[in-house]
Parts: sequence; structure tokens; C-alpha cells
Amino acid sequence: MLSKLAIKNIKRSFKDYIIYLITVIFAFSLMFAYNLVTTSKDVIELSDLMQNFESSMYLVNSFIIIAICFLINYTTKFMFTKRSKEFATYMILGLKKKQITRMFTFENLALGIISLIISLPIGYLFSILLSAIIMFFVLVMLNNILVLNNSILTILFNFIIGVIVYFIVCKILK
Repeated sequence: MLSKLAIKNIKRSFKDYIIYLITVIFAFSLMFAYNLVTTSKDVIELSDLMQNFESSMYLVNSFIIIAICFLINYTTKFMFTKRSKEFATYMILGLKKKQITRMFTFENLALGIISLIISLPIGYLFSILLSAIIMFFVLVMLNNILVLNNSILTILFNFIIGVIVYFIVCKILK
């Protein structure tokens, strides 16, 4: 009964769950792509050429995992608070907290499996792009073209700072 209710909730609340799906698909794709890149033949050869490359790859992978955990936690809390009135209605109708928790967990598990299936091909394509970017930057560094490398990093950092400032301003104006 709870599984049928959970599936109906997913279908009915699809507009609300699309944010969750996109977030989890992006997170799984990023993690899959990064793990594919770190185990690719080209990157392993590069790590032999550079001293700290392998350890920095593990450090970045750890950071990605932590960021994804926070991201998924945030979206789950967002979905839970968005549906709190619905859960209150279920409690009024006689469902127990344990049953509602089980139903919400089943919904998230079903959406997680769907996200995983969708994210694998996206992650594979993203890994190809990520490998090309890593190879480009390593070739630039090996050829000692530091001016181009620093220019790209400067543009990238300025873009990131601009995005952060934009979100802060949007949050303040709300």
C-alpha cells in the first residue's frame, strides 16, 4: 500500500521532484565522470610524470563526495519541508510517522535509482570532456605556457566570483 502511494506521490509531485532529480543526476554524473577520469590510462600516465598529481586527484574526489552529500541532504530537506502539509494530512488520516518515513524513503530510493540510471551515460560523456580538459591543461603546463594558463585561471576565478556575488545579491534582494 505504501509503495503504491509513494509511486502516486512521485507522479503527482513530479514538478517538485524535478529539482531533486536534476540535482541527484548532476551529482551522480559528476562523481562517475571524475572516477572514470582518475582511473583512465592517460591520467594514470600523467600521474607518473607529476609528483603530487595522484594525491591531489584523491583530495578533489573527497571534496566532491562531501559537496554531493551536502547537496543531496539539502535537496532532501527541501522536499520534506515542501511536502510537510501533505505529511500532516496523512497523519490526520491515520498513517503513523514510521509509515510516512518509510513512504518518503521509498520515494527517494526510487528517484535515486532513476537518477543513477540516467546519470551513467551523462557521466560517461562528461568524463570524456573532463579528460580532454585535464589533458589540455597538462599539455599547457608541460609546454611552460604559463601566461595562457594564468589567463584562463584568472577568467575562471573571475567568473566564479561573479556567480557568487550574483547569488548573494539575489538572496539579499529577496
